[in-house]
Amino acid sequence: MGVFGLASCSDAPISTEVPTEVSSELRGEFENPYFSVEVTGRGPNIILMPGLASSRAVWDGTVDALKDQYTLHAIQVNGFAGAPALGNADNEDILDDLADGIADYSSELESPAVLIGHSLGGLVAMKAALDADANLRQLVIVDVLPFFSVLMDPAASADSMAPVAAMMEAALIAQPDDVFALRQSEALQDLVKSENDLELALNWSVESDRKVMAQAMSEVLVTDLRERVASISVPTLVIYARDDKISNMEGVEAYYETLYANVPDHQLIAIDDAFHFVMLDQPVAFLAVLQTALK
Repeated sequence: MGVFGLASCSDAPISTEVPTEVSSELRGEFENPYFSVEVTGRGPNIILMPGLASSRAVWDGTVDALKDQYTLHAIQVNGFAGAPALGNADNEDILDDLADGIADYSSELESPAVLIGHSLGGLVAMKAALDADANLRQLVIVDVLPFFSVLMDPAASADSMAPVAAMMEAALIAQPDDVFALRQSEALQDLVKSENDLELALNWSVESDRKVMAQAMSEVLVTDLRERVASISVPTLVIYARDDKISNMEGVEAYYETLYANVPDHQLIAIDDAFHFVMLDQPVAFLAVLQTALK
């Protein structure tokens, strides 16, 4: 798994997009400068959080499959995949502001939500679940560890990774556009299987606000939730990719076993023949696992 995939302006608030047929699910109008929400379907609530530089369209298959049974709230992070940066421009606390915003958003729903987060979105989801005001009934984490940086350095800490994160952030911002696109394309080779999905993810990355993306990436590198996950109080499903082409797969699986061990009510499920974008590489298997968990 590469750092990218974990992925590799004004401050005016924007209104959540809520179609009339599901507007009753919200107790009141919700505004947030850090993300927008697209709501589809009817039924129990599911909030879908994408990863670094990703569009909410990464969840299109999930939305299409579940919209007849659930209300899907697909998050778009401002500054990612062509969305205006808005409140994330020059923001130094993107992950915390996203988590706080999602916790607030869930609290406005009439019924508790399942919160699903991929990659960076999984870290945000865990942070949101730790908020006492979050109105959640279940957490689904897709292919991310509570501290990503152990994959780079088993002895890593937030403090030891801070200068690394700063260096990587500066390097990402400084890259010429053609070099940036090339490096992202190279990184994505290890994160998604099909050429079509690789091109899709590459376009999202290239269309992202580079400073927002770099800041969010640097925050991922220093976000250490290893101890805090013990306080997650809702049932938690962790889905991760398993493939013989993933570097140090045995070690990665061991990290999933150990770093989530303290989550009081958790389940780990590996999906085979998938890279980091599990829902794109193995959509049928991903949906089967998800639908079983939702029942």
